[in-house]
Amino acid sequence: MNATIRLRLLQTNPWFLDEARFAEEVARHRPERWVPRLADEDGLDDTHKAKLVVGPRQAGKSSWLWSRLTGRRPDEVLWLNCEEERVRAWLGSAGEVLSDLQNEFPTVRLLFIEEAQHLTDAGLVIKGLIDARRGLDVWATGSSSFHLEARTRESLAGRATRRRLLPFSLRELLAAEPVRVPAARAAIAEQFLQRQWLYGSYPAVWFARDPARELGELLEAFVVRDASDRFRIQHTDAFRRLIQLGAGQVGALVNLAEWASLLGVAAGTVREYVGLLEEAFIVKRVPAFAGGKRSELTHATRLHFYDMGIRNAALNAFGADLTTRPDRGALAEGWVFGELAKSMGFGWNLTYWNAKGGAEMDFVLVNGERLVAIEVKAGVPRLTRSARSFIDAYSPERLLIVSSEPGRDLPERLGTTAIEVVPFTGLGAIVAAHTGARGADAGVF
Repeated sequence: MNATIRLRLLQTNPWFLDEARFAEEVARHRPERWVPRLADEDGLDDTHKAKLVVGPRQAGKSSWLWSRLTGRRPDEVLWLNCEEERVRAWLGSAGEVLSDLQNEFPTVRLLFIEEAQHLTDAGLVIKGLIDARRGLDVWATGSSSFHLEARTRESLAGRATRRRLLPFSLRELLAAEPVRVPAARAAIAEQFLQRQWLYGSYPAVWFARDPARELGELLEAFVVRDASDRFRIQHTDAFRRLIQLGAGQVGALVNLAEWASLLGVAAGTVREYVGLLEEAFIVKRVPAFAGGKRSELTHATRLHFYDMGIRNAALNAFGADLTTRPDRGALAEGWVFGELAKSMGFGWNLTYWNAKGGAEMDFVLVNGERLVAIEVKAGVPRLTRSARSFIDAYSPERLLIVSSEPGRDLPERLGTTAIEVVPFTGLGAIVAAHTGARGADAGVF
């Protein structure tokens, strides 16, 4: 092993020199105010598969994995930060890594690889480590979905489990509350919901005294550090304005040509920038549900933000009176998207439906032939003509009408479709249960 990398590994893994430092590091990565994550933990002990955890920066990926290290022997764990060039160079060859571990760190049983998307051949390296069958466990995190997925999916087929960790879901936040009196829990749930609509739920933002400022710094760090440094974006002003443009059109159809004209850049550049925002789990282009009817619009996508706090920070829109905000409908629909992304079970895909005649469905959850339709109502829930049209055409298992108001005079069933009015505060649990999610963040890729 190169002396330089040996020294660096000992510096970043001080517990090999002083075992007491390991417990200190585990405690340091556990925030004082801890919210347990509901991500699926099955398979974490299976050394025959790597564990990949992806999600946006500062969503809690590292904290979640560090919390799983309690009870491990200090000399079993080697932590590697792939933002360091020396570490990336050493990880360039699985064979060299295995040889060095055997000779220099023979007690290591777990490699904890942070920001693995920085590795040029992440998939091949991790594949080599797993295929060697040395009983070595490999955990890897990444904050860039495209790079980590593209560089691992083919080479790690059957050799890895993948988990996505997004900012806190409402279900997770409520589960961490000790209050058990139903009336008090209902009040807390409503309070948390309104806070999520305004400030989102990134861990650092959720517990910040000044969440608006924390969000501004988080967004600025993404634009300045990630966009200009990591993604090598030259037109950072256009990139910033694109985020603002998307934030003002939550749930609207994506028109790249129109956006390019407004921003004064090529349509290809806009396409690239939107792709980078998706990579970083800032936004998601939701595809149209293609049911095979000629009357459907199936080519356009809709844009949603994973976190409403980031969306509001882009617009500097933190007006606290949600009842009078002109974008209340967009806030409601955008929040529902985020909660669905955190709550769907494996194998389910998130789409929307739009017919040429104007009928539309905010969201359609799809798993093979199984369908769940979802309408979002900021006001009084009702059975709309659009909902009837979708039910007549496709007979989904359920129609969920998400609203803060109780449903009145609504049928419980239309044909074979069950109809249910769901409060915003109960959406995550209902969707997780119906789609078979093991945890609130058991999302799909």
